[in-house]
Amino acid sequence: MYFLKSIINLCVIVLLLRLLIKPNEAYFDPIYRIIFRVTDPILKPSRYLTRVEFKGVFLTIIALILLRGLVYTASSHVPLVTGMGVSILDLAKLLFQAYMVFWVVSLLSQEAWGSSFLNLIQRALQPLIQLGRSLNIISRHFHLVTFLILLVAYALVRLLIYYIMASQGIQASLSIVQAIGDGLILTIGLFPGFFSLVIIVGALLSWVSPDPNNPVVQAVYGISEPLLSPFRRFIPPLGGIDITPIVALLCFQLIGNLFRELITGILQTM
Repeated sequence: MYFLKSIINLCVIVLLLRLLIKPNEAYFDPIYRIIFRVTDPILKPSRYLTRVEFKGVFLTIIALILLRGLVYTASSHVPLVTGMGVSILDLAKLLFQAYMVFWVVSLLSQEAWGSSFLNLIQRALQPLIQLGRSLNIISRHFHLVTFLILLVAYALVRLLIYYIMASQGIQASLSIVQAIGDGLILTIGLFPGFFSLVIIVGALLSWVSPDPNNPVVQAVYGISEPLLSPFRRFIPPLGGIDITPIVALLCFQLIGNLFRELITGILQTM
């Protein structure tokens, strides 16, 4: 079940990235071309139903979520509504964490766009940028407001899915504060989890002098470098060796776990 969930999550992520790319761009940009090549086989069944790119991606994502819900229902022996609810909740968590990754990278990169990956992040955040402009939010407050919008949106979806599933006999209660706390835990968990993994990969790549034009290398450095730049301001190389990744990993593990336990403890008292 875990393996299938991981495969479906990966497929959904790549499909959602494809929605941010214009078809003609895949001919000129290597990272966009890779995304199209990976997703073309996944989208092949949907092309029997529609030739519209957006509809095909949307239908494929729905099919993957339904498949995961059916598998969860069968393997866990729970009602169908519960299985589908868990599957949709997994999608909500995935989308929320993906946007949190984009949010952190955009915050730390200070609008230093240029690579394909950073431009892709900017496109993903464009609806939130437009919303901020319509609300007359000044630029220095944009990232804070964006974070709050994403957090509240996830909490509301979390509550909605929970109460749909509650109709099948779930007894535990869930408040908006607990749903927001769940979103905070997911965000904090990215640092000792996903972000730490990317930093490790980036550090390993630096030992082999990879091609800077490689799209995978650009994606890894597009995430790891903004995370490491605040540490590099205060930590000089030690004997010609960059120890910034090690310090960053230790900080992410210690601070991430501390805040996660703190929030979990607060939620348990409520």
